[in-house]
Amino acid sequence: MAEESLYIEGARPLSGDVEVQGSKNAALPMVAAAILASEGQTILHRVPPVKDVLVAMELLRQLGATVDFDVTTGTAVIDATQMTSTELPPEMASRMRASLLFVGPLLARFGTATLDEVGGCNIGERNTDYHYRGFARMGAIVEGTSTGGYRLYPRNGGLHAANMYCDLPSHTGTENLIMAASLTAGESVIVNAASDPEIADFVVLLKKMGAKVEGVGSRHVVITGVDKLHGAEHTVMYDRLDAGLFMMSAAITQGDVRIQGVIAADLELFEQKLEQMGVDIEHLGDDVARVRGPEMLSPINVTTNYYPGFSTDLQPGITALATVADGDSYIRETVFEDRLGHVKSLRAFGAKLSPEKDRLVIVHGPARLKGERVKALDIRAGAACVLAGLAAEGRTSITNLYQLDRGHTRLVERFTGLGAEIERL
Repeated sequence: MAEESLYIEGARPLSGDVEVQGSKNAALPMVAAAILASEGQTILHRVPPVKDVLVAMELLRQLGATVDFDVTTGTAVIDATQMTSTELPPEMASRMRASLLFVGPLLARFGTATLDEVGGCNIGERNTDYHYRGFARMGAIVEGTSTGGYRLYPRNGGLHAANMYCDLPSHTGTENLIMAASLTAGESVIVNAASDPEIADFVVLLKKMGAKVEGVGSRHVVITGVDKLHGAEHTVMYDRLDAGLFMMSAAITQGDVRIQGVIAADLELFEQKLEQMGVDIEHLGDDVARVRGPEMLSPINVTTNYYPGFSTDLQPGITALATVADGDSYIRETVFEDRLGHVKSLRAFGAKLSPEKDRLVIVHGPARLKGERVKALDIRAGAACVLAGLAAEGRTSITNLYQLDRGHTRLVERFTGLGAEIERL
């Protein structure tokens, strides 16, 4: 079977209206949290039908939950009350890193969980030991399996409240430990927790389910265990990374785009960097932003960091913008050591980037980008290729679309609505 490609005829300014999808990184832990409900259904709205979310729902089904997902409305109805299995099927779990998020709720509700291997983007060391060290502090016995996975079960007397910590503020680590502690008697504390907006949104759902969680959005989270949790209804927040992609697409094409679903508070630093590059951003209330790209972008210095720092996920995109900016930009990646795969792809378009040293990339702009055949190496590197393709003269083709599909839905439809010449064949 021939591989699908995304074709873009570039160098056209985008204009019009577009809506941001629901947040993938908020929806994934919410799907996992449905396991915690021993009574009632969990109903989620604005769930993006991206590959990772679909895999997560299939994992739930294989564990014995019923999941009804309407792709057109984005509504998922999950009933995990009759769930029995606690062994994550390896062929599914290996396809995405977020399968790790099932371990905390399985452990909390059933006292045991088995996960053979973890998939996800290959962007460097992403330690899972924060998760397992935390579970061990709560009294779980953690055994390695022959396939590099883990089997967890409680010591005599089950799990107990604990003081836990993350060496680095891990997004999934924080969510996993919150879920594990939510049904564990006593007061558990997570020190150096991640403070991302997606975690705050996820905790809003947990509280609706009856959980007691305080301090979310700070580095110090306190969870008071309850006896049981029940189903609840929640609308997933907008995806700030999807919003970022459309904001950058307006910027790099000298476009004028109105975007529904831009939460200014979640994108503060990113917006300031775009404004430094000469991009005009106007907030029109109700989460709508009008973004206009200048005739020539100004160069930028960016250092990625954990939230509220500059998001590592938006770094490949802003690097693409820097390639056509008027001067040298300095981009330093401090979160993932291998999140520079897009550098090679951008060079293929004709961009001038100094060899990366100590995770620093110097981008020498402005380059005249030419359409090229490239491969999406991971979700965000794929987004950088889309941006370069939109700005480049001539035709671009992007393969390995599985990666883009993991993070963004209906890209062709939404970009076509803004006047882009883009098709998927």
